[in-house]
Amino acid sequence: MRKPKPDPHLTFTKQFVTALPSLQGFLISLVHDTHAADDLMQDLAERMWLKFADYDDRRPFVAWGMGFARLLVKEWYRKQKRQPLQLDEQMIDMLADDASERLAHQDERVDALRSCIEKLSEKQRAVLRMRYQEEKPIKLIATEWNRSQVAIYKMLKQIHFGLLACISETMADHAR
Repeated sequence: MRKPKPDPHLTFTKQFVTALPSLQGFLISLVHDTHAADDLMQDLAERMWLKFADYDDRRPFVAWGMGFARLLVKEWYRKQKRQPLQLDEQMIDMLADDASERLAHQDERVDALRSCIEKLSEKQRAVLRMRYQEEKPIKLIATEWNRSQVAIYKMLKQIHFGLLACISETMADHAR
């Protein structure tokens, strides 16, 4: 039985919504105007959708979107004759490259975090899930586990330090 081809509308929407905060932050960092960034975001969504058939899914979606955003910002600055602190194209490219590099490292850190979470015990993963995914208050977790709030705080602190050490070690291994 053949697997049905994924709906491109749904695929694009899921990826775009996931990338939205990064793309918005990228635009705001380049134009320093939230209203202009909102307008550019709409143009960005349209351009990305129109070119989505050409998207290579082996490449990070955010990086692909940043390429479009970079061009949009350059166009926007060309249209802005009265901008007091207008950036030249070289500066836009430098800022865009810096943001892209930071995002690449962010992806590596997220992958490291996922890997480190898998190494936790089921009990540790359960407390993280309750606290951060289910957004349960410490008091409720303590009641459900028949523990004191202090014990839950200590457990979370221990997990956080362990994850930080694991992520640092994983990132250092990748850098070698």
